[in-house]
Amino acid sequence: MKTMLQHVMGCRLNHAEAERVRAAFALAGWRVLGGSSPSESATASQVDVFHLHTCAVTARAQSEAVRRVRAAKRAGAERVVVSGCVANLPAAAAPLRAAGATDVVSRLDAPPQVGANDGGVDDPASIVRMALLATSQTIVPPAPDALRAMRTPVKIQDGCDVRCSYCIVPDARGAPRSLPLPDIISACRAAVSSGPREIVLTGVNTARWRDGSLTLPDAARAVAALPDVLRVRVASVEPDSAVPGIVELMAESEGRVCPTLHLPLQSGSDRILRAMRRRYTATEYRETVLQAVKRLPHLGLGTDVIVGFPGETEDDFALTLALVEELPFSNVHVFPYSERPGTPAASMPGVVPPSERRRRAKALSDAAARKRELFAAGFVGRDVEILAEATAAEGGVSGWSGEYLRAAVRDAPASAIGTLVRARVVSADGDALLCQLRRDACQNARPVVSSVAP
Repeated sequence: MKTMLQHVMGCRLNHAEAERVRAAFALAGWRVLGGSSPSESATASQVDVFHLHTCAVTARAQSEAVRRVRAAKRAGAERVVVSGCVANLPAAAAPLRAAGATDVVSRLDAPPQVGANDGGVDDPASIVRMALLATSQTIVPPAPDALRAMRTPVKIQDGCDVRCSYCIVPDARGAPRSLPLPDIISACRAAVSSGPREIVLTGVNTARWRDGSLTLPDAARAVAALPDVLRVRVASVEPDSAVPGIVELMAESEGRVCPTLHLPLQSGSDRILRAMRRRYTATEYRETVLQAVKRLPHLGLGTDVIVGFPGETEDDFALTLALVEELPFSNVHVFPYSERPGTPAASMPGVVPPSERRRRAKALSDAAARKRELFAAGFVGRDVEILAEATAAEGGVSGWSGEYLRAAVRDAPASAIGTLVRARVVSADGDALLCQLRRDACQNARPVVSSVAP
């Protein structure tokens, strides 16, 4: 049996695509190692093919992709297949090949004529190409043994035309396009048949998903209605008109759609937002968040922030810090600005020294950590539902709440793994919840574990 070793870089969308590739290799009779949840490890010299799925969001990520190709060749890999965002940038193909990539699979390639599930394909580059570029009618379901994690991302959308001044993604991903709802349903059914109990709907600009008159809330509602899906989580969405509908669905779904909203901010300064070519003001962003939290007071609220963008003054940064301190964020990803060649921002004046970018990033990260701990502490005495994923070191089971907080239920049996556990939060250790089982009756619609004690 031939063996493929995979390494995935970047976001949830990349991991969703990489799982399609893993499934396609497994369906073609290959042994698959590595990926988002590797059960085995190997070096590149021990396998027939090394597959690298790349990220191009920063220049450093692109350089890292080239470095990994070079390292695989040094380790003895004969066949190195590269895909993902770096492979989609025409100018990046030459450096990848110079580093030793034998195949560079780009979205600019012609779509395959053969169905992605036809099987019998032995050429690894063709397998990768079919898994990533197949039409929606030839979607690849996960192989029965390809996935073991309790949650899995499902790609429903690709591409973006917003053209933020710091972002290369539109060049790598192309124009927005959506997977039709029937194909999303098929993909989710296939995913849960392999073990995962939570579906993460993801895309480049997920809020732009459309299928005729249907929008993102309609897709999430349809997936949440599938009998074998315990719950649905919506990945990062841009602040736009889809947000109120998503929040309303979360409020109505009784936990089937996780009450988490990841809404990138990037800056709290209107001047910097304009330079970034973001399509909202700080006031509009604040109002969107406040309306969401009014509907869902314990909403898990995440965001992304870039500090040290060209032209950002101390006053601009102070506005960002103040907005992050004001709003009830539970999860803040802080990024010191990184120049990305090929974007307008890379040549903007007012470069902030790297040391100052790091200082601002630390100040914001420290504030974010405090807010996350306060958010977790606010659940003490409340009930949560936890997707049990593993046995906890201290006994019981561990997993994640719908609000995306780590949690341990100390009196839950190991048999609860793979189910939703209803528990009362008794304390918070930093940003982690410590819980006890509730004694309520089980919900008929979903396998939710509760205590059997009288």
